[in-house]
Amino acid sequence: MASPTWKQLRDAGAFETLGELFPDLLSSHAFLEDLGISPALLPPFAPPLPAASWWRTVCRTVEQGRFAGVTLGDLLDAAAAQFPGHQGLAALTGRGTPTALRVLCLMSAPLDEARLRLGAEQRLIREAADRSAGRLTVEVQPAARASDLLSRLHAVRPHLVHFAGHGTDDGRLLFEDETGTSAPVPVGALATALGVRPVDCVVLNSCWSAAYADALLDSAGTVVGTRGELPDDAALAFAEGFYGSLADSTAIDRACEASRAALALRGYEPDEVHRCSRRSRAA
Repeated sequence: MASPTWKQLRDAGAFETLGELFPDLLSSHAFLEDLGISPALLPPFAPPLPAASWWRTVCRTVEQGRFAGVTLGDLLDAAAAQFPGHQGLAALTGRGTPTALRVLCLMSAPLDEARLRLGAEQRLIREAADRSAGRLTVEVQPAARASDLLSRLHAVRPHLVHFAGHGTDDGRLLFEDETGTSAPVPVGALATALGVRPVDCVVLNSCWSAAYADALLDSAGTVVGTRGELPDDAALAFAEGFYGSLADSTAIDRACEASRAALALRGYEPDEVHRCSRRSRAA
């Protein structure tokens, strides 16, 4: 098969798959050494950094051609040969069903805050997944609590985390507690949790979230936030444009542009309501 790109591997969840199959220094180095890659050329393997993050860096370096002609296709084929019958690898090498972009939606509507139309937002996202021909899968956590975050990240292994709810102008997201009332979570705590399993994109469909989006860029390639207060209609327009685009293509940058267009069509200033921050990456 033609060698895939780093971005295609990212969108297909390849880094998580490789991290599960080769989760430590010994197994990873032995596998790559068999491909002719000297361990001396590899980046440090430093727990508690997740193995998926290390493979993310290794695959970027492979794509840059620094390992004596080894391609990403060579790497995947070698892994598939070592683990015959592995469905994830079969999909990645083009011999199985392509891996969908996995979305984890955290929906929070505390009883002591203004009512939000989270049911309508959830419906828009699910309808986009239904139209996606398998490119997009959605897992929804209603009445999301802070304690749900780590368990859902491990269970779903999302590429994209979507938070829908209230945000504050001092850098907190309002999850729910056991009684359904507000449980503020500082964005720094959210960044720490996401650092356990970094994702490709975080969407904060909540008020004021653009002000602290940069704090999450160590844990996500793209962070989408809101500059000020966010009316329900704007939140729904954003979700419709963003996930409608992902239903046709898993390119997150394109989805960001589609969300801005959807906001403009509803009469909102797209650059004032939402922004997309992209972590700088080595060429």
